[in-house]
Amino acid sequence: MRKLITLIVSKGLDPCIVFSFSKRECEQFSMSLKNCDFNTEDERESVGKIYKNAIETLSAEDQQLPQITMMLPLLKRGIGIHHGGLLPIIKEVIELLFGDGLLKVLFTTETFSMGINMPAKTVVFTSIEKFDGDEYRWISGGEYI
Repeated sequence: MRKLITLIVSKGLDPCIVFSFSKRECEQFSMSLKNCDFNTEDERESVGKIYKNAIETLSAEDQQLPQITMMLPLLKRGIGIHHGGLLPIIKEVIELLFGDGLLKVLFTTETFSMGINMPAKTVVFTSIEKFDGDEYRWISGGEYI
């Protein structure tokens, strides 16, 4: 995945959405890019400001949650994660950052596609099969679109 994403960004085909049907897979793929930095210094600064402003709305105790503290370094490098296991404030910030072009790649489950229109030049599916609660099946045309 790392080679594919670095090729996409180097060819100017970002922003890129990588759809996975697993929260764990989204996180694993994002961590595989731990040595990659797709943002400029100005973009990293903008990400930091936006994130800080959003997180300041939380209580001091909530601001120290691991999910909150561990997300910023990833976002500053232009990499995001979006799935149902994230706090709503983090999902909102990620949607804002992606819409503003401050995230070059977003690893996400179907949660990101529900009712949101976002600018993406490239979309990658990690699989064309998904588990529907009973069995694995091919994704439908509607799910693909």
